[in-house]
Amino acid sequence: MIIKSLNGPVGGATGGASASYKQATETIDVAFTNAQGATITLGLPVALTTTAASVDGKLAVLPATSNLRTFYGIALKTVPNNGFGLARAYGYLGSVAIFATGTSVTTAVDVAMGPGASSLGVNSTGLVSAFGPVISLEAIGAAINSPGGYAKGFVRSL
Repeated sequence: MIIKSLNGPVGGATGGASASYKQATETIDVAFTNAQGATITLGLPVALTTTAASVDGKLAVLPATSNLRTFYGIALKTVPNNGFGLARAYGYLGSVAIFATGTSVTTAVDVAMGPGASSLGVNSTGLVSAFGPVISLEAIGAAINSPGGYAKGFVRSL
């Protein structure tokens, strides 16, 4: 299931000169069932499972070496094992988990980031292409990159 959210009037306005519109990007959220065997926390990347008996297009787990290329999105809430959740597949997120690099690197604004094998988040050292699946929307300093943390990002997993 894909849930598309469009910009629109705020506060019940129906249009015209007096309508007040949100200044936000459009988003696309996708449904998933947590098949991790543990809780998937808000802000973590999720990937579709590649286990042959479990492939159904909705079972998702945390990224691992075998499923990095099935990146599905960023979890929008904490989802218990076997629970139903939503992941942001396209659009802005104010809190994307950044996995720990253990080094004092800085990630600039507009840098492609992706998940890493057995990582809890995304980073510029994860699986990326020239265009993302996640683009940094703020400079991410060593204070976040080294131990891990959260930053603003734009998800483009479609």
